[in-house]
Amino acid sequence: DLQNIINKMVLDIEVVSMEDIGWDRGEIEENGLTIEENSLIKAQAIYAFCSEHNITYPIITDDAGLFVDVLNGEPGIYTARYADDELALDSTLPKHQCVIKLLRNMNNKENRTAKYRCCVTTMMPNGEYYQEIGESAGTIAEDIIGELKKPYFYSVFVLNGTSVAFNNLKGDELEDTYRYKAIKKSLKKLKK
Repeated sequence: DLQNIINKMVLDIEVVSMEDIGWDRGEIEENGLTIEENSLIKAQAIYAFCSEHNITYPIITDDAGLFVDVLNGEPGIYTARYADDELALDSTLPKHQCVIKLLRNMNNKENRTAKYRCCVTTMMPNGEYYQEIGESAGTIAEDIIGELKKPYFYSVFVLNGTSVAFNNLKGDELEDTYRYKAIKKSLKKLKK
């Protein structure tokens, strides 16, 4: 959670959500080809809204994905919608169809290395921006580990140096993972 990270870094920053600024434009279409592009698309859309409404806060957006080496980086930018086509065709499929699809695609593959990547875009009130990347390397388990909850891929991603799936990491352990790394780097720059 962004505010928790800010508090731990002892920064005098208050998080204002899209709801707080009166965002009324629905989902932002992420049509970029990389997480960097998608994070920037979100920042630019919010920046345009803020400019129109005379809101002058720095904007922080992110995009993230799971990249599996042997699947040429799949699901990648499609992580959140990896099984959407299948789910649209068959409403009886479970919500975690994305995990089933991934494990099916990984069947009999020896190389199970993967990484979670996050790109955080920070856009200043003058329109200038910078991006920071955070990564967590790991492997894809042979099967679902522990409780299956959102984000579903966390139940099959095992962080290097641990023997547990991402969904079993606790507070402090999460602080050294991909999204936190990218956010911390961004906030350190913002502090300057």
